[in-house]
Amino acid sequence: MPAPTKKKSAAKKPAKKPAPKAPAKTSREEKLAAEALKIVDQAASLLRSGIRTGAQETEKSRLAARKKAHSLLTSASGKLSGLVADTSSVLHKAISKTLG
Repeated sequence: MPAPTKKKSAAKKPAKKPAPKAPAKTSREEKLAAEALKIVDQAASLLRSGIRTGAQETEKSRLAARKKAHSLLTSASGKLSGLVADTSSVLHKAISKTLG
């Protein structure tokens, strides 16, 4: 006896493609980190240029470049320290809410 054949169900609906997601917005932390990285890159570039042309530059101009690089790195450090402090504060508040 032949095996019973199964009836084919109605044609399958084509799968819907998910709507394209909007590009993720960068968070405040990511923006601050990018700014800090940019400042560090500027300082590194300044120091590299001082090393390459060190023999040609005067001591006074090398000192000025070093001070400017130090200022840039201090600025970047301040931005990152603020970011860490803000994030730490948020985490402490979240932990306090969950525990208390």
